[in-house]
Amino acid sequence: VDFFHLDTSPYPPFLCFRPPTHLLVFLHHVMLQFDCAPVLCYLHADMFKNLSAKETKKHFGDFYNSFLDKGAILRVSVPVHVSNELDRTRPELLSEDQQRRYAQEVQNMQTMEVLRQLEDFRSEKKHGLAFTSSSSGPSLQQEEVEPRLLELEQDPPNWRELASSEVLSKLSKKEMKRQEVINELFATEHAHVRMLSVLQTVFYRPLEREEIMSTTELDAIFPSLDDIIDLHCKSVLHSRLRQEDGFVVKTISTPLLNRFNGSEGDWFQKLAARFCSHQSWALDLIKSRQKKDPRFNAFILDAESKPQCRRLQLKDIIPIEMQRLTKYPLLLENIAKSTEDNAERENIQQAAECCRKILNHVNEEVKYMENLLTLKDYQRRLDTSGLKPSNELYLEYKNFDLTTRSMLYEGALTWRVTKEKAIDVQGVLLGDLLVLLQKQDDKMLLKCQSKSIIAAQEGKQMLSPIIKLDSAFLREVATDRKAFYVIFTWDSGAQIYELVAQSVGERKLFFLSSRLQPPLSPIENGADPLKNNAGKNLYCFFSF
Repeated sequence: VDFFHLDTSPYPPFLCFRPPTHLLVFLHHVMLQFDCAPVLCYLHADMFKNLSAKETKKHFGDFYNSFLDKGAILRVSVPVHVSNELDRTRPELLSEDQQRRYAQEVQNMQTMEVLRQLEDFRSEKKHGLAFTSSSSGPSLQQEEVEPRLLELEQDPPNWRELASSEVLSKLSKKEMKRQEVINELFATEHAHVRMLSVLQTVFYRPLEREEIMSTTELDAIFPSLDDIIDLHCKSVLHSRLRQEDGFVVKTISTPLLNRFNGSEGDWFQKLAARFCSHQSWALDLIKSRQKKDPRFNAFILDAESKPQCRRLQLKDIIPIEMQRLTKYPLLLENIAKSTEDNAERENIQQAAECCRKILNHVNEEVKYMENLLTLKDYQRRLDTSGLKPSNELYLEYKNFDLTTRSMLYEGALTWRVTKEKAIDVQGVLLGDLLVLLQKQDDKMLLKCQSKSIIAAQEGKQMLSPIIKLDSAFLREVATDRKAFYVIFTWDSGAQIYELVAQSVGERKLFFLSSRLQPPLSPIENGADPLKNNAGKNLYCFFSF
């Protein structure tokens, strides 16, 4: 029976089904083969054509909750202007005409997908096929998600459900605990790959396909994403070790060492460092672009509303690789604690140590990249007009480029120029330099300071905002535990800076990061550097 005529019927597609049971057959086909949300949305929207004003008000709330709300399970694509209006106005406050019009516009947006599904259904019926895969091409979801990732959508069963009662009864309490931790390792790895696949299938590929972002931009935001997914998928496959011996894992150290040690471990470390070190930059870029690009913002909001995201925003998903790295050492140590065999336990502990080394390396790369981004921001805002030409450092630093050095630490400081004059600055440690930057509007000023108005007018006793650490000594301030002196010497004299950190802890971090030699105590030195003549031996007294 030919129960639809798409090419000749003047009616909307669903009105071509005679009798109504044929519609049920079609819906069954759609639910098995496609995302059924567009069809159900189309049907629901069609109802509004015959509803009264009162009924429209009542049904639009259900329509919104089912298909338009960002948390709806059956969320469908919505015209941007409709989405924007619904963000501003509660659906029940819209007029009946607006509700009816929006339902029609949403329905129109589903038409092409519904027609494609109908064409697929007709083609299969014509060839005598029953609920096979689409002959006109895979659905959007099938096109984007590889078979191995489709499998990840379902949580794996707990090992206790798979192992026989006979096998379980033979396990000791310690071995049961070991199997539980191994199960946790496999289950959390499974969930991790599932969320990585969301970055790939819900964000990366659609952004590329719809030409919202270029491949170059996407590779900068999600560097080496495909390779990282491949590596983690191999670990998920290792979970099938359970099947080899009644779903109880006897040995696991070999796959763990293969994963985290040797060339495989080096490759994983390289990929993880590349991906994680870009995350701060990526999050800033995404936030900035959402503010400037309405199309990009609409896409991100729509993508984040999809069920695959599990109510997480993109900014919550990007850091998951870094979070996963922090969990490996503890999981492996817990497995080792419950392992009886000495050789197996030692190998697992070795794998845990490899994980810690990878984590430490990635942390260093993340810190380096974050520091570099900070320096680039400061360099963009740097203003050197406050350097005095008469200052000896002027010629050396008038074209100062912060990004040519590595930042070791930064923090807010108060620069006490005199008892009456204190200036808030950002202290930046650059290995061989301590730079004191003044914030003024959007600028970061390099500005010399004077201890008196007269000296400033005469160009004398000017304190430079750049201190060379190889010529500097430190001393604590007896009356303030958060404060410290930096005593800077050169051939023709010396300058003393009094700086105050935000806390005692931050003061310690400044000096630990400065890599200066531990200071002599006042007793060991036998002198007070503040009473020495300029240019003489100056010593650093500082105790933690």
